[in-house]
Amino acid sequence: MEQKRAKTPGSGRKKGVPNKSTSEARELLQKVLGKELDKLGLLLAKLEPIERVNALAKLLPYILPKQSEITIGPKEEMTPEQKTQRLKELKEKLLNSDI
Repeated sequence: MEQKRAKTPGSGRKKGVPNKSTSEARELLQKVLGKELDKLGLLLAKLEPIERVNALAKLLPYILPKQSEITIGPKEEMTPEQKTQRLKELKEKLLNSDI
């Protein structure tokens, strides 16, 4: 039975270098998708209006990011003195800016 050799440090692919077959597959996929995207306008034009809307709705998440609700609120309640101090800081910052 053949004995396995230990890996020597520095052998193999360097960290961060993509696998050659993965990059080749990606390039091929980009070419195929590029050709299909060129035909997309014609394909959409042949669809019924409701089918066109459904197709575009399915493609939309790949173009625009989904919107999420963001609420902004104070981390903790400020005392009146803290509010006054913060307003002074913001006013000074505004007056010193190049607006």
